[in-house]
Amino acid sequence: MRIKVNSFVIITKNIADITINSVGLIKAINGKYAMVYCIGKNQIIRLNFSSIQELDVEKTGKKFPFKICNICHVLKETNEFDINQTDAKGIKTTRPSCKDCRKKIDGAQLLLEEKKKMDELKPPLKSVFVCPICEKRSIVGITANLVRDHDHETGKAREWICDSCNTGLGRFKDNIDFIKKVVKYLKKYSR
Repeated sequence: MRIKVNSFVIITKNIADITINSVGLIKAINGKYAMVYCIGKNQIIRLNFSSIQELDVEKTGKKFPFKICNICHVLKETNEFDINQTDAKGIKTTRPSCKDCRKKIDGAQLLLEEKKKMDELKPPLKSVFVCPICEKRSIVGITANLVRDHDHETGKAREWICDSCNTGLGRFKDNIDFIKKVVKYLKKYSR
């Protein structure tokens, strides 16, 4: 068997709360058993070699039929990932997280009545807009896209913000604790 310490593997059987095809990393080997770090669950479990299969992670993702979700770390068919955008070469790319994890990330959609309220407050085209977060100035519809920001737990509207700040909030999952960690990190490296 080629599996050795630091090999990536997939788990081939249902084991407790570990999903089949969960990706793990071999941390230690002892006879017929391996200590496998299950990335998605952030835990180490002892598995028989009959419960794992080696995985070449470089043969997953773009151009391959399988991809590893960056949230649950389960190897899935690429059709289980939504199309996200087009890359610099004009090739459609898929989101890094699978459709199931996206539902958790995206949370509640903006409620229809909230959307209507926001649309009434939308800055007019060609007016100057100042983002309430980054304070970037832009000409509406010309130099930046504006986004209806909303609470992903309740579906209630917040404010119009620039698309960059919306992406940033999404990356940090609207989580104040994550944002505090960002501030702490930046302070650690500030001059």
